[in-house]
Amino acid sequence: MSSDTEGDTDLRGFIKSSPDAIVLANPETGAIIDVSKAAEEFFGYTQEELRSMEVIDLHPADEQERYKELFETHFEHQPAVVSQFDDGSPLFAVTAAGERIPIEINSWTIEDADYDQPLLQGVFRDISERLRRQRELQHQNERLEEFASVVSHDLRNPLNVAQSRATLLEQECESEHIVPLQTALGRMEEIVEDTLTLARNGQQVSEMEWVKLVNPLRDCWQMVDAPAATLEFEDDSTIRADPDRLQRICENLFRNAIEHGGDDVTVRVGQADEQTIYIADDGPGIPDDQRDAVFEPGHSSTPDGTGFGLAIVQRLAEAHEWNITLTDNESGGARFEFRGVDIQH
Repeated sequence: MSSDTEGDTDLRGFIKSSPDAIVLANPETGAIIDVSKAAEEFFGYTQEELRSMEVIDLHPADEQERYKELFETHFEHQPAVVSQFDDGSPLFAVTAAGERIPIEINSWTIEDADYDQPLLQGVFRDISERLRRQRELQHQNERLEEFASVVSHDLRNPLNVAQSRATLLEQECESEHIVPLQTALGRMEEIVEDTLTLARNGQQVSEMEWVKLVNPLRDCWQMVDAPAATLEFEDDSTIRADPDRLQRICENLFRNAIEHGGDDVTVRVGQADEQTIYIADDGPGIPDDQRDAVFEPGHSSTPDGTGFGLAIVQRLAEAHEWNITLTDNESGGARFEFRGVDIQH
């Protein structure tokens, strides 16, 4: 940062009035040169006390050598954002009252006329709430995996036995009840599979790769049992996604389009803006008063549907940290937009 303008020379005033806990330190010695008012409140020391300390004094005394090594490794290239050690354990600040606060440090080097030397600026942020949400998400994922295991084992096994017995019964006798029985068992199998998909694939996507959107779409379309239906591409986009989960999104939306739009439906895929892709059809569309409900598990407007298809689409989108919205297609029908997508340009 330079001091070429009058605004630049007021850096000292900006830092002192900042709502963030800002600490300026000598990058060589670690001695604290200046702090914001918020830093005084954050650490529980007066500004005078903080300016008599070193940055390392703001961290647990029994781990200070570990913090020194971390700072030497991560803060030599600026800017840097650090919230944990290499082993994944969190960073802590220690207040005047001895409270340990999990923190993130956003650091960079500054130069300004208000100060007679280059300084290391660190913004300290309390990430207690973030870590709490991460723990809740991990616990939720563990419960989902446990639930998926129960569904897979405790429901699928007796279901397979019932389907086998229904097949044997059909071979041994004639009855008007056999076909409805097999239909009901087949529907149960679909519900089990969809429930497993919700439980397992709805978890956060940890690894994504660049995927040429046309490839999974064409693969899915080849499985569509509707020869008169049409798939059209308006853009040849490449996006970051989990290929398997992306394919499941496409499968469910194609199935939804055919169920509601008929065997001759046209599905169009394209890019709406720099971070949005869409999949639209020219079917009858979805009434406004049903658009929120269609993403609820179990909701179905057709007697043969399980009601999980669009719920799965929403969960898979959320697992990618995409936002999905349902709108009207320009030519009629439903249009599903996925926002927040990384698109290669």
